[in-house]
Amino acid sequence: MENLEEKVTKLEAIQEINDCLTRYCRAMDWVDEDLLKTCFLESGYIDYGFYAGDAKGFIPVVMEIEKSGHSWHSITNVAIELKGNKAEVESYGLTAGGEIEDNSINNINIYFGRYHDEFTNTPDGWKISKRLYILDSNFSTKAENVSGALEGLFLGMNLRTDSEKYRKLYNGN
Repeated sequence: MENLEEKVTKLEAIQEINDCLTRYCRAMDWVDEDLLKTCFLESGYIDYGFYAGDAKGFIPVVMEIEKSGHSWHSITNVAIELKGNKAEVESYGLTAGGEIEDNSINNINIYFGRYHDEFTNTPDGWKISKRLYILDSNFSTKAENVSGALEGLFLGMNLRTDSEKYRKLYNGN
């Protein structure tokens, strides 16, 4: 049976790993390169199919892709197995996004996949040291125009870190 200190350490690790996955989604959606850097070990191995190599090289490549449109990343069903200063993590990802044209998104691309990650506990917290992205399915759909009561909503197209709507929630962690 684990003692209280071991349980707290385990819970802290699980929370830090989940926080890292949340930062990853937020960094991708807001095209926040600095925030994305907090998620990966620079030397970590990343394989997304279109890119396979170290995280240091991956970050500028994926940021350039994300700049071309607007996206919403969500990670769910996070399974974590701690092994000392390493953790095996599998999570499901849902990403929707599309290219912006005339201040609206005409076509939405939706991707369903999973992340097979290895995390490493570093002096700066838990970071992704290895990632394999597996695309399970995708489809595209036509976006409808916003109308009626929704017309008064602030539309989030093309929001980036220089937007007045951006809130820096992570202080470099």
